[in-house]
Amino acid sequence: MDLQNRQIERLIHLQEDMAKRIGDGARVAAPPARVGVFVDAANVELAIDRLRTRLDWGKVLRMLTEGRQLVRAMAYSPIHDDPGVSMETQRFVEPFLDHGYKIVTKPLKRFADGSIKANVDIELALDVITMLDRLDIVCVVSGDGDFQRLVEVVQSRGVRVEVVGVGSSVASNLRNAADTFIDLATRTRDLKV
Repeated sequence: MDLQNRQIERLIHLQEDMAKRIGDGARVAAPPARVGVFVDAANVELAIDRLRTRLDWGKVLRMLTEGRQLVRAMAYSPIHDDPGVSMETQRFVEPFLDHGYKIVTKPLKRFADGSIKANVDIELALDVITMLDRLDIVCVVSGDGDFQRLVEVVQSRGVRVEVVGVGSSVASNLRNAADTFIDLATRTRDLKV
């Protein structure tokens, strides 16, 4: 009985001490925001090419996640359908290797007129929607205006959206839909290879 009374008394003192600290302005630190980074590799790499530079995608990832908890970093890349071309040498895969990104690929489609296309928008959008319940912030790294509706859906679920792109290569509707726009063109000195 004495042991129980001492334990109860100790708990009461702890509770009073906690209440006093909170009353004195002491705050419990909020957990870091959970972030997911989703890169439309071909779109953003082609925009960076116009700046005549190359970015270190590890540095970009560190910049986007500083002070935050990274949940997932994904890069979506078209690839050649030629089995003789290794994955590591693919134009839009290589920049993301060994930088913490999971790389999702889709073979290029060849059309009768000779044109080629590999649209990874659906894969990127589905992954974002699938992960929403685990994220506080979604970084969409692209300039493609087709992602505007994705941004709106994500925001409707209470998740902030940062659009990350290269200056004028970002569609105005996408830039305007975002909670925050981060222009890689203004940060190339810190982020280049």
